[in-house]
Amino acid sequence: MAHIKAIQTSVKAVQLGRRAISTLLVLLLLPSVALAEEATTLQIIMQGLRDNLVEITDGLLTDDFELVDRGASAIANHPRIPPEQVQLVVAELGQEMPVFKQFDTRVHDLAVQISTAAKNGDSAAAISAYEDMIDGCFGCHTVYKDRVAGVLRDLN
Repeated sequence: MAHIKAIQTSVKAVQLGRRAISTLLVLLLLPSVALAEEATTLQIIMQGLRDNLVEITDGLLTDDFELVDRGASAIANHPRIPPEQVQLVVAELGQEMPVFKQFDTRVHDLAVQISTAAKNGDSAAAISAYEDMIDGCFGCHTVYKDRVAGVLRDLN
């Protein structure tokens, strides 16, 4: 929907002259990191991590180490959960929060290992860390996904 509005805005800009069009195109093409971070939710972060995991998988299956590195680096540097969502998760998990955080730390560290292995062209090390990372993902999802999703569902 946002893309359609941007196109409609672009069409209107044609009437404002060449300078307005140039300005609009620059604004549309520049990365809008600040805007993306404002709209980030845990659900969006998790969907991005899923996409990054697919990149790693595809890269490992095709020996494309650049793709493996790109996916692993994105996982290692994923956006932070918004503070208001963190507060809800902390309230829900209570004393279990350190274990929840350990899953995130473990997946982060393994993503860094995968990235390093990919940069070194070490398929065996990348696959080993990938398998451990998958175990971490499923471990967290098995224990926490329903509870965390449930507490955050009320925000939407």
